Amino acid sequence: MKYYGLFLFLLSLHLPLQAMEEKTIHVEGQMSRGSWMDFTSSAELNLRKLFELLGRSRTGEKLIKEAQYKAARTGLTLTDVVKVGESSLTDTTLVRKFSPHSPEHVIYESRSVVHISRHLGWDDALLDLAHELTHFVYRGSFNPYSDSFNPKDFIKSTIEGEGGEVQAFMTECRVLKELFSNKVQSRSHCQKIENEGGELSFSRAVELFYHVGDYYPSFNKQLEGRSIASSFSDLKGEKINFISSAYGVPYPIAALMEYDLVLNKVCENDKKRLAYMQQGPKRGPASVTVKNEKFQESFSERCSQK
Repeated sequence: MKYYGLFLFLLSLHLPLQAMEEKTIHVEGQMSRGSWMDFTSSAELNLRKLFELLGRSRTGEKLIKEAQYKAARTGLTLTDVVKVGESSLTDTTLVRKFSPHSPEHVIYESRSVVHISRHLGWDDALLDLAHELTHFVYRGSFNPYSDSFNPKDFIKSTIEGEGGEVQAFMTECRVLKELFSNKVQSRSHCQKIENEGGELSFSRAVELFYHVGDYYPSFNKQLEGRSIASSFSDLKGEKINFISSAYGVPYPIAALMEYDLVLNKVCENDKKRLAYMQQGPKRGPASVTVKNEKFQESFSERCSQK
């Protein structure tokens, strides 16, 4: 089974064969025998080397450029965005700002930080960097305070949405193929998602991510309790291939656990905001009054059982 961190609330150039062989030898050489953090005593220098190696693949080079562009849009560099951690994951935090005096006016701001596990060898760290940068670059922002935030869409977007686990894994497989020999490639799950023509298949990858093994009966019952079981036709009790390192369970289950944690936090925060509203003036502009009433209705509907 392959372990990844869950995404939390984290111009193609054709080269001659000789160049590809040189890159393969370099990446799989002496550096891969120990932890990538043993390269130097500086985490920053080690990360630079990791980026250099990733940039030697066509897919990695494009991914790095897109990550740099996205970071720059908020005045950051990749050094600000990518950090060394205990496990590999992309941690996204949604910051909600409002004044106690005007709780009806809310501003949302999201921030993402990529962590690469310090405990990996060079090959796994390199692939994890490709995986997590895919989350960072392509994963769309979502607002858990929105009335449209729901478990079905959250699970699906986490696994098969843009920048989700399937896309991140397929990016990792492309980097693996571009930088590593057949011997290393054979140790991965990438061959399991290839079609008859040897091309990576998105639909096949989706199927594998929904294999939950012995968790199937209890998890399907949870989905039925939320009236969303029929939305997951790929969910099966077959052998587990992918496990979330953040939760230690298959991704569909981890995504639902993440959803519940996020919603609990949303309800906790909305309860505070509702208290500010109730402490404010009883009368005000009609538009504000209607907005406050809708918010209270939404809070009651989503958080009555929290």
